[in-house]
Amino acid sequence: MPGITVSPTYCYLTQTMQGVPLRQAKLTIAGLAAGANVVPHGLPAAPLSVLYDPGANGLWGETQPADNTNLYITVGTGGATSGAAYVQY
Repeated sequence: MPGITVSPTYCYLTQTMQGVPLRQAKLTIAGLAAGANVVPHGLPAAPLSVLYDPGANGLWGETQPADNTNLYITVGTGGATSGAAYVQY
């Protein structure tokens, strides 16, 4: 969707007890509209997990799981048009 902006802050690299590397990032998202939104995340891989942190009005839901290129966020009527997503990939 035009108008959606994503500003990444790459946090750090960790690893699981089995030695699998996990990268983490905070994606600051703005410009969402009520309803379904396709948000390009710009990460080099599909997120393994996503924690959504909507702005003050809340009302975010995940339309479908994230893939190699996008996050899928549905904003409820009157919901926040900006917020953040914390991802592991």
